[in-house]
Order: sequence, then structure tokens, then C-alpha cells
Amino acid sequence: MKDDLDSCNEGQGGMRGIQSLAESALKILADSRQGDRQSVTGDWVERLCDAVVSDSETSHHRVISAMVSSGIRSDDIFDIYLPAVARELGERWMRDEATFVEVTLGTGRLQTLLRERAERGRGGADAASACSVLLVLPPFEAHALGVFIAADQFRRLGHSVQVAVAPSAAELGRLLSDREFAMLGLTCATRRAIPELREYVASIRAQARSVPPVVIGGPLVASEPNLAETIGADRIAATCQDALAACGLVSEPEALCIEGQP
Repeated sequence: MKDDLDSCNEGQGGMRGIQSLAESALKILADSRQGDRQSVTGDWVERLCDAVVSDSETSHHRVISAMVSSGIRSDDIFDIYLPAVARELGERWMRDEATFVEVTLGTGRLQTLLRERAERGRGGADAASACSVLLVLPPFEAHALGVFIAADQFRRLGHSVQVAVAPSAAELGRLLSDREFAMLGLTCATRRAIPELREYVASIRAQARSVPPVVIGGPLVASEPNLAETIGADRIAATCQDALAACGLVSEPEALCIEGQP
């Protein structure tokens, strides 16, 4: 079973989810200077996007170092800029301004940044207070980067997170039967995925001895208030706080980026 960050392999199928990868992850704070912030954000997004598709293996690290030196917080780089770069990659692909190889290279480097951040943060959570969250990218979805962004945010809130990429319902059933989780998070990126996701959730419930609260995240959450009932899940959630609260847990507000990011 592919249940770790290293298990991600976007491949050609990943192109289907790049366009909407970051829709729910891109959060620009609304204040009197929002226009200036958007302008600065756009400039850095362009620079970082160019860097992640370049031939250099280190240019994107140099751009990130410059961003930090300019006063941009590390959390903002991961919560705002990386999802924005993922979206820009998708837009360049749609405009025929980026090749398949460039987009694959760029998303791979973004995933590596998230993986390295997650590895540095492991072991910092208080095991006595942290909940165990299982985040799943279903086999029929392609936008893995958004799931990893959500995992990174949950980990920074102090929770233990396991990521499963494209597991079958039978594999998830065995995992849920062998280990206890406080939440099962699934992503739903498009309306076309609803019938498959409904069948997927029903099959998981049929095969697992016990199933934690099933929470659906993704870009459809805002426009489909009855999505949980339609799919057979327990809740929908647009933020980490919503997701954790739905499971009877408490945490600080944080954007939940399980989407078709993301």
C-alpha cells in the first residue's frame, strides 16, 4: 500500500488535477493593503514558478531563501505561495506555455519541498494530545500535491498524519481494521468524481471493522453543501478546524488544502 509521502507518483494522469490543484489552498488575507499583497504575491509566484521548472536543481531554493530574507514567513511560503505556484503551473499548461515535462518537474519539486518539511517536523507532536489523521487520495483522483499540503498543515498543528495515495477500498479496509484513526479525510475535486467516491466510501465501510468520521475536503465543498450526504460521508470541511471539530477534536484555525489544490 502506498501510504507515505514517498509513494507519490503524479505521472501523466496528474495533469487532470493541476488546473484546480490550489483553488482552496490559496488564501490571501483581506485587509486594506490586499491589492499590494496580491501584487507582491504574484511577483514571487512567477519567480518561484520559473525556478521550479528550470534546469537548475537549486534555483527554487535560492528564490525561497530570498523570499524569507524579504520577510515572508515560512508558513506563508507553504500555505500561500506553493499552492499558488501549483496553480500557475496548471494555468501555464492550459495556455500551452509549459510542457508536460516542465509541469511534471515543477510539481515534483514542490512535493519534495513538502516532504522535506514533513520529515523535519516529525517527532515534534505531543503523542498524548495528538490525534491520528488518515488522509487519502482516491485512485480516481490525480491532485496529490493538495493532499500533501493538508498533511503538512495538520502535522504543524501537532497531529500524527498518514497519507495514502490511490489505495483500493480493500486496502483501506484492512488499514482501518488494524489501526485506529480519529479521522478519515478524502478529497473530491470535481462533480465527475462524486459517483466513484460514493461507491468508494460505501466499499470502505463494508470492508473495515470500524470507520472513523469520514470528512470530505476539496473545491466542491463550498458549492455543494449536501456533498457529505450525497457521498455517504459524515461531514464536509473547508478548514482544518472544521475537519477536526467534526471529529470532536480541537485545534487552531488552518486552511485545509485537500482539493483539486492543490
